[in-house]
Amino acid sequence: MSLRAMLGGLGVAIVGACSLTPDVGPRLAGSCDNTDSRPDTPVSFRAQIRPLVGRSMGGCGCHLPTSGSPGTGTQLSGLDLSSFDAVRDGGMISGDRIVVAGDPCASVLYQKLTDAPPFGSRMPLNGPPFFNADELRLVHDWIAEGANDN
Repeated sequence: MSLRAMLGGLGVAIVGACSLTPDVGPRLAGSCDNTDSRPDTPVSFRAQIRPLVGRSMGGCGCHLPTSGSPGTGTQLSGLDLSSFDAVRDGGMISGDRIVVAGDPCASVLYQKLTDAPPFGSRMPLNGPPFFNADELRLVHDWIAEGANDN
């Protein structure tokens, strides 16, 4: 039985913008470059990335835990982005890592925020981009720097 069917059987509504099927695909090619755009300016997960993710998740709620504290609940999407550990662990459906430290072009988290991911749909699904170009560059550079919990 699919997770969607199980949740539906429990009376849990599936939000249209959330997908329970993980997207996996090829490495982002072409315009993607793994080079840190500002190597002398480190990006902090706690001070810069976590607030961006927290702000953007409020628009859909697909990647927020429905119960429990950050990193311990379940999400309609199967992907918890509420904490560093949850981001590091990846999706509960696929078990795939969404961040490849040092390689934003191979990181699903970065790919799905770009205008044209190499597979599936840009996130948020059917919505306007959550991150502007500068914020997207922060995510890129954080991953390029090793995706540290700093």
